[in-house]
Amino acid sequence: MLLLLAASTFARAQEVEIKMRGVPAEIGDQGVAVHLDNDLFTGAGSDSDYSWGATATFGSERLGRFVVPLDRARNGIASLLPEREAAASSRASQLGIIAMTPDDLKSAQALPHDRPYASLVFMTSSELRIDASGDRSRFTSLTAGVLGTGVAEGVQSAVHQVQGGVEPNGWSHQVSDGGELTARYVQAEQWLLGDAEARTGRLREVKLTVAGSAGYLTEASAALSMRWGRIQTPWWSFNPELGDYSPAPIAPVNGFSFSGLPEIYGFVGARVKARAYNALLQGQFRHSDVRVASDDLARLQVEGWAGVTSAFSDWSVTYSVHAASREITREPADRTLVWASLSFARAF
Repeated sequence: MLLLLAASTFARAQEVEIKMRGVPAEIGDQGVAVHLDNDLFTGAGSDSDYSWGATATFGSERLGRFVVPLDRARNGIASLLPEREAAASSRASQLGIIAMTPDDLKSAQALPHDRPYASLVFMTSSELRIDASGDRSRFTSLTAGVLGTGVAEGVQSAVHQVQGGVEPNGWSHQVSDGGELTARYVQAEQWLLGDAEARTGRLREVKLTVAGSAGYLTEASAALSMRWGRIQTPWWSFNPELGDYSPAPIAPVNGFSFSGLPEIYGFVGARVKARAYNALLQGQFRHSDVRVASDDLARLQVEGWAGVTSAFSDWSVTYSVHAASREITREPADRTLVWASLSFARAF
């Protein structure tokens, strides 16, 4: 009995030590999150560039049969790169759609001098691995999707009819109209700048993220992000800097709290991207009526965001506003991109 008591006490002490370093013994990654992007959420009344998007993210170690092959492929690619020992990991899958539009939605003609209509329906598998040190993490994801389907046109037309907006008439000129397969791999390294210990109710967190991707978006980036307020969830659980247009698929872990108390915090961040290729502008192999020439693609882009998150029990709600410098250097498409996001998450 004494040996069992000693072993139990030692195990609990080890678990506490891990948690105090910011790495839980187990990550409660069961959950679902719904995320909506729309430039109209800013209140500015614009409806162009990154017009809207929607995702549903599912956090679970038991992946659905349709996600398993994608997850195996992601893991295979990740295994080719240098490994780091991880104390814990979290996997997630995501279904989503994003839609891009030019400034003039009324015209049924191709608009060669503006950005093209573009849409992507996709599925993503991801993994977040937390380093044993507690102050570093690695994110990997693999996305498979289809460009140029009619889904975005149908959704946008229906929404505009309900709200009395302008009917978008140029979707027949979208990138890869009729459908074309595409894919993208992402890897990001993150560092917590400062103390990695889990302090209940800490007031501020600062994080550095360096990422690269290959596929329909091929780019490298570096980001600084900060959140402040009543923070109860671990530093690696909140990742606005990992999203490109739509958010990165991170398992909803707001239910994992260091103290079980509600939290509310504001956040800001900025990122610099060096972009080599964007299929949503330049197209792929299939014919597209409108394409952005490589010389007209903005190679450097700066993006910033700010928002607020409130979490209570196992629920969280987030509102954020995003702004990004131009993606295209030629007029009239050389516009600043502005959109806002609403997210609702439930951890189990």
